[in-house]
Amino acid sequence: MWRVLEEVEKNAVAAQIDAQDRLNNNYGAHAGTIAGVDLSFYPGAQLIRVTNRQPMVGNRYFIRRGDELVALHELDDIQPFCDSHFGLVVHSGTAADYFRFAHFFSDEGRRSWLVEGPQDLGINSASLNPAKRQVLAFIRPLEIEIDGSILMVRACTFEERPSRLYRDSYRLTPGQPPQLFARENSGIALEPLGLFLNMQLKIKRSDIVPFEVRPDGRAVP
Repeated sequence: MWRVLEEVEKNAVAAQIDAQDRLNNNYGAHAGTIAGVDLSFYPGAQLIRVTNRQPMVGNRYFIRRGDELVALHELDDIQPFCDSHFGLVVHSGTAADYFRFAHFFSDEGRRSWLVEGPQDLGINSASLNPAKRQVLAFIRPLEIEIDGSILMVRACTFEERPSRLYRDSYRLTPGQPPQLFARENSGIALEPLGLFLNMQLKIKRSDIVPFEVRPDGRAVP
């Protein structure tokens, strides 16, 4: 889970950002909040999210380890570079977060967003109609198989255009971005449902509450 940095630590990180990146127009000084989360798959490293005071500016991400701060927006191939630079450690305990990170910073992640539970689409048990029950029945949590250091992942994703929900199959090899090799279209038009899509990167998730859609159409946790 993300931890918002206290003022003293926030100011230190902001100063480090602006000291090493003089082309960002004092992005650190203009930060609204700075939050961090440990990256278990890059031992000793922490992902830093900097939110600008102006919402339209968006977030920037950095990885900090010791005195080093790597600006991810300056990299062409973020996850392949980080795998080598920070020393990837992938196993059953780190695989899900590693895939979330790799997908978010990949070309696939720029087109689609992971949907691991109904709350990622703003769905709760009090807002169900037949169409939303269809969505719940389609969503699945991450399914990951590990073959050595290679991950085979099934994940639900949402594409804003054409507003569709999919089940995707990926191969994730260290040093290479996720490779999409199969896709199942839900066939559900999500746009009229007024769903809220949470597009933030989610590491160390503990908030997923899956719902079961019963034969009578009721959805229960």
